[in-house]
Amino acid sequence: MSLKNFKKLFLIISSFSIIACSQSQGSGSKASSDSLAYLNGGAGEWVLKIDNFTINQTNFNKDYQASLVLQGATPEDLAMYANNSQYQQLYADQLINSILLLNKAEEEKFFETEEAKDFINLSIRNIKFQYYVTKLMADASKNIPDPTPEHAQAFFEQAKQQLTQMYGITAYNTETAPYIAQLYKNTYAQQLVERDIQDLKDKAVIERNTAILGEASILPPQIGDTNAAAIQGTNNPAALPQQGVDNNLLPRTNN
Repeated sequence: MSLKNFKKLFLIISSFSIIACSQSQGSGSKASSDSLAYLNGGAGEWVLKIDNFTINQTNFNKDYQASLVLQGATPEDLAMYANNSQYQQLYADQLINSILLLNKAEEEKFFETEEAKDFINLSIRNIKFQYYVTKLMADASKNIPDPTPEHAQAFFEQAKQQLTQMYGITAYNTETAPYIAQLYKNTYAQQLVERDIQDLKDKAVIERNTAILGEASILPPQIGDTNAAAIQGTNNPAALPQQGVDNNLLPRTNN
């Protein structure tokens, strides 16, 4: 995962701080609202202190790793970034901003408004969906065989524009080959998850009130379709080659 993609997770970090609900009781301070109490305390040495709110090592590390997982981080990524002081400092800065701003919002009773409640409900649903899809794709990717160098290079040539724009990968060589191979597997894993979702839709009884919704569109999902965006994911752009474009690019499975 590149630094560019890592920085994107801060948008999600902010969302976590807003929507997360704790099952534990806080210390009773203003900083122990439901959206923050899960961070308060923990085992190990303290990592951050904001007024009378303290985040210790275990809670900091769990939250930090959860944000990486949501971005599609592999076990190798987690090992690489787990103790990276540069990224931990960036993450800590965002946590400080989140806590201070959320304290202010709680004082203003901002989240008690109907508009805020609607937004939080939507966010919780989308985060749950995205997290589950991320895990499904990670599991699917593990079962996909590594591409041959020929398949990986063909994949790169087909997706060169998107790989350059999104990841800064401009050539297929020994340095970029491992990343391209992983993106190859991620793209195929995305297609498998999309197939599973389509199977669920085929088996479900779904009715649409066309008097209200209008006739179903045959156009692909557009910007704003949060479910589609979650399936695509940061590391699985929809613009990458899809199955059927060139059947020789994708590994064969028994599914």
